[in-house]
Amino acid sequence: MYNIHSHYENIFSLAQKIWGEVKVVYLFPFGATSVENIEYLNSGDNGPILLCYDQEPLIPGFNDTIFDHVFERFVHNEHNRVLLLNTEYNSDAKNYFMEKYNMEDIYYFFHIFAAHDWFRGYRYCPDIIKPKERKVNKKFISFNRITGNARSYRSLHVADLSRRNLLEYGHVSYSINCPEHGNNIEQLAWARDNYSIDIEWAAKELANISELRIDTDTENHIPNGSMVLSAVHQCMESFLFVVTETEYWTRKCHLTEKIFKPIISMQPFVLLGPAHNLAYLRSYGFLTFDRWWDESYDSIEDPVERLLAVNDVIAKLCMRSNEELEQMLAEMQEVLLHNRRWFESTGFLDSAWNEFEHSLREYS
Repeated sequence: MYNIHSHYENIFSLAQKIWGEVKVVYLFPFGATSVENIEYLNSGDNGPILLCYDQEPLIPGFNDTIFDHVFERFVHNEHNRVLLLNTEYNSDAKNYFMEKYNMEDIYYFFHIFAAHDWFRGYRYCPDIIKPKERKVNKKFISFNRITGNARSYRSLHVADLSRRNLLEYGHVSYSINCPEHGNNIEQLAWARDNYSIDIEWAAKELANISELRIDTDTENHIPNGSMVLSAVHQCMESFLFVVTETEYWTRKCHLTEKIFKPIISMQPFVLLGPAHNLAYLRSYGFLTFDRWWDESYDSIEDPVERLLAVNDVIAKLCMRSNEELEQMLAEMQEVLLHNRRWFESTGFLDSAWNEFEHSLREYS
């Protein structure tokens, strides 16, 4: 298993072996995005700078302040090449930063290491039931905490489920007021303004939805559960896990710890993320579920059409009886066990680190 708290020290030690003098610049605590959160490790001023913006997605405009600060504070001579350690593959946002700042691209899958640390104890959790032994009570489960700005797609997802009269079939979390951005209907304007999307139907649908909770009925808001498996009991009685990823609208391959939650829980899943991210996940050795439903949604470039196609899969599963879904779980057990065993394996963790080390040494 991995210790994410020593992650940047591990990177620093490897970089020292490659270059001798090096700086590793990163953000602390996890998820921070501000200049005041910058930390660094230093073994000399005459080597490359490894800028680790690998925890959160790259956002043109929003992240420029950090990059400007790093270049002003740390880049002083011709030896200070800047290598951007990032977790985005085939990313338009990354291309913007690479061109603007003339950095070198070090891609790796950061969230493999974070998820390995955060979820390592669940192999001993007795509440996670073998798939063929589960009793289905709900057809799906869908967590939707942050719904503002770029994550307003989650509001469209919930609004469409409501329009199809599917909310009663699932465990769904959703706040009328996003805990970070405010009123959910007002936040839909982001999607309208950035992608010319008709939001009127969704606004009307959401106006009739009350607060939706899964396991926090007494809470005023949905707490951040990034580092834990939330609502394990409710997951175990739900057939399908709807992964509502951090990124959705953009062209990039970028997955977070969210994709590993159903893998640890041994649940089948659909993915609400950027196009081609299901294929990206498979490239790391995981199996998905095209034997049981249509996964062509993953190749749909249009974001609204992709969302509706995912909800089509959910709708068809909602029409199945609980007994049929229990039989399907039994059929899927080997796939679900494979995914969990592969995630927990040293081989998977080693392959992710070897991929990173290979990328780093290419620039030595």
